[in-house]
Amino acid sequence: MNTTHVKVLSAENRFTCDADYSGDMSTSSAGQAAPSRRELQRAASVSRIVTSAEELLSEADHFSDISVEQVISRAGVSRSTFYSYFDDMGHVLRTVGAGVVGEVVESAREWMDLDSGVSQARLTEIFGGLITTYRRRAKLLAALADASSYDTGVREEFHRLLTIGHTELAKHIRRAQQSGSANSALDPESTAAWLVWMIERGLYQQIRPATGQQAKRHVAALAAIVWRTLYASPINEATP
Repeated sequence: MNTTHVKVLSAENRFTCDADYSGDMSTSSAGQAAPSRRELQRAASVSRIVTSAEELLSEADHFSDISVEQVISRAGVSRSTFYSYFDDMGHVLRTVGAGVVGEVVESAREWMDLDSGVSQARLTEIFGGLITTYRRRAKLLAALADASSYDTGVREEFHRLLTIGHTELAKHIRRAQQSGSANSALDPESTAAWLVWMIERGLYQQIRPATGQQAKRHVAALAAIVWRTLYASPINEATP
């Protein structure tokens, strides 16, 4: 596959040239050569393909309903251009998925970056934002989860992206244990893994089909689960 100097901006799922430039088009702000017209054309073609795939994924019931022909038709590019940058539709989905999962992970980072002031109310607020992000991108994330069951490449990318969240959450748990705000008896790695996969499945199974009111209840329940699992002091059971 032809390699070009483009990269994905994960938060927006858009492509841009590697060189950082502004003003004078002859050189970049870092003193590097500005992207050539050919590089800009390549970046524009890839961006059209990714944007078209996102649109089709948002409209279709299943990822398997979308074909290369539909994508190139909507993007206005040739088949040869498509295959210059992507191996197949699974490759396109991995590219789209990296940005979409990145948005969800970024929403969760507010929780993972908390070093103090953790409360159930604060968790409710943070998880409300996380679920808002998920609901906005639910169809794309559902396509990624569904395709991961039969496409090895998509599955590996999906797991890699979730591992990022797992790693960051384990770091947060360790810091919270060191500060005394989290249960010191917990295994940070195993606990983070359970929580990340529980939340991923919960978003897919519970939030995706939920009404607005149901989503609020799920947010409150998730905040309570995480609060009691990680932070709340042990509850003394009443003596019979």
